Amino acid sequence: MDIYFEFISNHSLLFAALLLVIVLLLQTIFSDATRKYKLISPPEAVRLINREEAVVIDTRNKAEFKDGHISDAILIPLPEIKDSIEKLNKHEGRPLLFYCKSGTRSDEACKTLGKLGLSNVYALSGGIQAWKDAGMPLVKK
Repeated sequence: MDIYFEFISNHSLLFAALLLVIVLLLQTIFSDATRKYKLISPPEAVRLINREEAVVIDTRNKAEFKDGHISDAILIPLPEIKDSIEKLNKHEGRPLLFYCKSGTRSDEACKTLGKLGLSNVYALSGGIQAWKDAGMPLVKK
């Protein structure tokens, strides 16, 4: 046991880095386990849209939306998510699939809606970039 204490005292910076990595791993595991929405891949999103008639919501801004979006997507920028709860409640019973450029804004939108009590919420993992990388089509208007 004394060997461990000696190692820690001799390599305190290395030990601090180890503790930081452990804390970050535990935080990631805990946040994944308590998440109220599901992250899905582009193929899973296609299945959700086709089989369960998911409502697709783009959380990017208007300019990004015009550059290309998923077919039949509704534009609700992230800052407007809380104010659009009534608009989203119109689709009660249908899955809500959120996406953005890389997945960050859609995760925020899903967290916000989870806190407001919405269920059956999904986020496209990797955002529109993952959608493009999977060779999925985009609509430009």
